[in-house]
Amino acid sequence: MFRFKNIQFYLLVGFISSLLLVNCNNDENGTDESEQIDSSLRENPTLVKVNNRLFSVPSPFQVSVLVKNNKIPYNKKLLNPISNQTNYSTNFKQALNLGVYGADLSYLNIYEQLPDAAAYFAVVKVLSKELGIISTLDQKTIKRIEDNNNNKDSLLLILSNIYRDADAYLFNNDRNEIGLLILSGGWIESLYVMTKILDKYNNQDIINRIGEQKYPLDNLIELLRPYYGNISDEFDGFLEELVDLATIFDGVVIQYTFEEPIVDVNNKLTTINSKTKTIINDYQLQKISENITKMRAKIIE
Repeated sequence: MFRFKNIQFYLLVGFISSLLLVNCNNDENGTDESEQIDSSLRENPTLVKVNNRLFSVPSPFQVSVLVKNNKIPYNKKLLNPISNQTNYSTNFKQALNLGVYGADLSYLNIYEQLPDAAAYFAVVKVLSKELGIISTLDQKTIKRIEDNNNNKDSLLLILSNIYRDADAYLFNNDRNEIGLLILSGGWIESLYVMTKILDKYNNQDIINRIGEQKYPLDNLIELLRPYYGNISDEFDGFLEELVDLATIFDGVVIQYTFEEPIVDVNNKLTTINSKTKTIINDYQLQKISENITKMRAKIIE
């Protein structure tokens, strides 16, 4: 049995972080703690702990930041239309698409498409309710977010409370597979967005980030594997498709070059530095794009 961490990221952090980012531009008196959390939202991956081992999966928020930083124009056509939400009647589809919509919400927020973000946030709330995890998105919480949308520190406190409640809910109710499907949906949507961008823009940063998904994909497979044969035929087929995708990623080479560490004697802190080089060819990129497009189409239909 393992404990799923950071599920609330895919439910709320996209929405709240957009408020934090917008307000940060107008808040010259932000606290150091607030700035550290902003940085964490931008840089840190989602962590899942299994049998005392930590697995890292990049967050959709990271991908959205990467895309915008490379000056890729906003494209709403990349997102799963909110009208599709009514098609999802099983927990399997609802959980995967909650991850998809969470990734889309991050994309919308990073590009400051706030009216659309509000509509996607509404869909996130509906799917959360249908999955029975609405306790972390109750009306009282939403009201607090709305009332404090100009108070960055209050929003950070609300976010930390949502984290605690959502994490405790899934753990106490033995619903780890739901969290993993949400995580998988967000990862797939992020990879899909990157491959579609690459169809139009030959961007080396995007190519590198696609190649770097080799190990997060392996992590997802290992996390989902214990449930194979125990959930549904849909679940088993999904895991098999991930395994097929992993065979394509097997040919991707990721080289790490370690540099001289930086030692902060006063604070007794050593920072390990490294550079990453991703080697991936056009054929591999094409096959990854084809596979992830088919998987995503099946998820959102």
